[in-house]
Amino acid sequence: MQNTLIQPRNQEEFQLVTQLMERMKIKSVVAEETPKQKKKREILDGLERSVEEMNAYLRSKIQMKSADDFLSEL
Repeated sequence: MQNTLIQPRNQEEFQLVTQLMERMKIKSVVAEETPKQKKKREILDGLERSVEEMNAYLRSKIQMKSADDFLSEL
């Protein structure tokens, strides 16, 4: 039989795939992330949040402070 590697993008997708596999009675093995994979995921998640925040700013949904205002608060 063939093996398939599935890499869900978030916890919600992981739970959905897990539930589907249980219903289909498919045997699964969950591999833990290596420290390198975890660091990469954290960096990519941070970049994704930053892009979402910038898009919200460009759509005028949020206000941002200028660098001068931010530094003057320190």
